[in-house]
Amino acid sequence: MLAIALVAIFLASPNTGRDFRNVAWGMTQAQVMAAETARPSEVREENGETVVKYSQVEGGELSGRLIYIFAKGKLVRAKYISDAEHSELNDFIVDFNLVEPILAGKYGKPSAQRAVWDSDLLQQERLPYLDQDRALPSDILPSDPNVGLSVAMGYLRLLSRRTSGRTTIIHALTGENRRITHQIEYRGVELEALESKQQLERELNLP
Repeated sequence: MLAIALVAIFLASPNTGRDFRNVAWGMTQAQVMAAETARPSEVREENGETVVKYSQVEGGELSGRLIYIFAKGKLVRAKYISDAEHSELNDFIVDFNLVEPILAGKYGKPSAQRAVWDSDLLQQERLPYLDQDRALPSDILPSDPNVGLSVAMGYLRLLSRRTSGRTTIIHALTGENRRITHQIEYRGVELEALESKQQLERELNLP
């Protein structure tokens, strides 16, 4: 049995005043924390942004952590990160494939999707073949040898992007140092420029 929970999505329509769960993009940290019933497990400053983390939440596509990211005191992004662990790494491909139809049913077909091959080291085919004939997440099957290990090593990434109202939804399966991260990130479309400005100010050491 896969350790993944597929449950109702709480991304409300724009006329409810909510964009993700029970919050709206641009809310303050205090407003977002008041909207969650649980207390956060961690609040920290990271690269000039405030990160509020909840260890276990209900109401998301993935069973695991919920993270809110604030720039200039405003909510700009949020993400679910799966807590699933598998001894068979190809089961992470199964997890990704289970979530995609849920997202498609709620938000429609992705505006962009890609299986990104950064290395063919663990594959029998070479990069030109992989880039052409195995270029979509749907082309990557759990029965394919070493695809889970390729993700874990950072050689393969599975990505899809959708837009719904004021929100961009990015579904990703990535890895590094034999660890796989399965997450769904939600971005406030109208606030992407604010986060970019804060990052630029940090690089230039502006107040």
